Amino acid sequence: MNRGVSVVARTVASIPQRTASDTWRVIVDLIAPDSKSEARRDLDAVAGIVCSLITDEALADDALLVYGAGPRVRIYAAYGDDAVSGDRVQESALSLIATADGWQLSLPCPEADLTWVKQSLARVSTRVHARQLGADVKELSAARADRASAAPSRATSLVDLESFLRG
Repeated sequence: MNRGVSVVARTVASIPQRTASDTWRVIVDLIAPDSKSEARRDLDAVAGIVCSLITDEALADDALLVYGAGPRVRIYAAYGDDAVSGDRVQESALSLIATADGWQLSLPCPEADLTWVKQSLARVSTRVHARQLGADVKELSAARADRASAAPSRATSLVDLESFLRG
């Protein structure tokens, strides 16, 4: 993780406590609370694809990641006994709207499904993307560099504390 980037994490109960579609609804409510928002429509458009990934337990160890203008939001799913007991579950509302401005969403995906998932997502969304389970989110650094070069006046400078204290 890069220095200076805030991360907010949640874990939602999934199968068998909830169906995959109910799990997705909880996630959507967390990251796009306004039911009439454009983000909600985008997320509803990818529901079937995401539910397939939830059923495959792709969110057990790799997070769904929402990133953009604000802090990164990582959402995991608890399955089996963890979902039923709720010990690892943390579903409280976010103090931010993760899909408020310039957001992207990266989904973890098993390698065997990656091709069809990427193709299916590309047909319905420009904001939701898939990555192989265990892979880094390369789009983060590219998106940040694009924003910085396109609008340098809005780019946020991060202070390298180590270098600052040395000088």
